Amino acid sequence: MSVIKNTGVKRGDKLTSAALNAEFTAVNTAFTMDDDNFRTEAIDQPAFNTNPNHGRSGIILKDANSYTIQSGTLTIQANTNAINAVPQAATEVGAQAVVITANQNDILRVYWQYDFNTTGNLSSPIGVDRQHLCWAMYLEWKTSSGGAYTPVTGQNDLEDTLNDGSTTRYGSISSNLRATSLDYHVIQFRENASDQAVYPGRRMGYGQYFYKFTSDTTLYGLRLVVRGIYEPIYDTTSSNNAIASTQAAGPVHTMVIYRTDLSFLLMRNE
Repeated sequence: MSVIKNTGVKRGDKLTSAALNAEFTAVNTAFTMDDDNFRTEAIDQPAFNTNPNHGRSGIILKDANSYTIQSGTLTIQANTNAINAVPQAATEVGAQAVVITANQNDILRVYWQYDFNTTGNLSSPIGVDRQHLCWAMYLEWKTSSGGAYTPVTGQNDLEDTLNDGSTTRYGSISSNLRATSLDYHVIQFRENASDQAVYPGRRMGYGQYFYKFTSDTTLYGLRLVVRGIYEPIYDTTSSNNAIASTQAAGPVHTMVIYRTDLSFLLMRNE
């Protein structure tokens, strides 16, 4: 613990700004803001001059912003390639060019929400024996100013080779879906000896992603992409639960997105 000797100003001395400032300078010099002088929760928000307009004080929250990355009507058609073939490419929902400068151990938190609908009929892949059909929206980032977008760490592009026990499939095991939001395509059930499919109408979807940087990193953009339709399977190759691409009979099965918002926070680890 630091020791301060306040002997500069004595009773009866004429106060001067220089002498008074020297006493406070001694305190500032002796008491460094480290774990020797401050315990956990010793300092709280009122002790700092934070910015009331956006909350970014640089103490914990280093950077933050929110964007509308898509608005209007975006229609995505379901994959029509065979289930044992690589599915059609993902569709970009929206992208945001933004420079995010992170240090090692900084934490990135990304959130997104979207207003959407799904449409279709009783054609393939619809069937009560194929429950939980879904669309997959996932996060990508750009790690160089002139580079391409790639899935974030912990996320893949849903084109891994899988096996459902009899057929080669394409998709991803669940542990590689860390930045994916899944939205059901249809509600299916059996009624009066016939298959029923109900498309629930316009609704909201949400997703989030957290990442702790392992080295100093600069990002140059964030974007969301979507593809479908997927179904849950058990991958016999890796012995893991997974989602695999299905084959739609035609362009009748779609996902329609009306607006997409994305926000991020960059925070210090401690």
